Amino acid sequence: MGLLKTHIEFRSDNFPKTAEEQKEWDGQIWGYTLAKYLAEELPKRGVNVLDFLNEDWGYLIPLADEKFKDIWIGCNHYQEYENGFLVFINPSKSLIKQGFFKKTDISEQLIFVANILNEILTTNSTIYDQHWWDEKDMKLIGE
Repeated sequence: MGLLKTHIEFRSDNFPKTAEEQKEWDGQIWGYTLAKYLAEELPKRGVNVLDFLNEDWGYLIPLADEKFKDIWIGCNHYQEYENGFLVFINPSKSLIKQGFFKKTDISEQLIFVANILNEILTTNSTIYDQHWWDEKDMKLIGE
């Protein structure tokens, strides 16, 4: 199977850092307003989420539905641009381990979530320069 679309970068002035992010992370890590936006938009398109979590790298949005139980979405500021963001699906590979010997193929679920994210992030006029990472981009993060 080819590389799945799991990482999308884009630019937008619609997701500013909050005062808390400026204080806690010295403005280097942010994405609260983006995580909130995604957590509101995903259920409208059939992907229920649990409340998003603040991590030391950005924000984690766990998916609530049983068919997506092994998948979560991360988002954060992408430092390449002042108004850049990166949204990614974890895991980024379609085969996941379950137990010692069993592997499960979740490519269908990953493709579904990627298509929903694509719809959300390409139909909002305040979001632009969307780019799904290809194999070359993924090598930069050691995938």
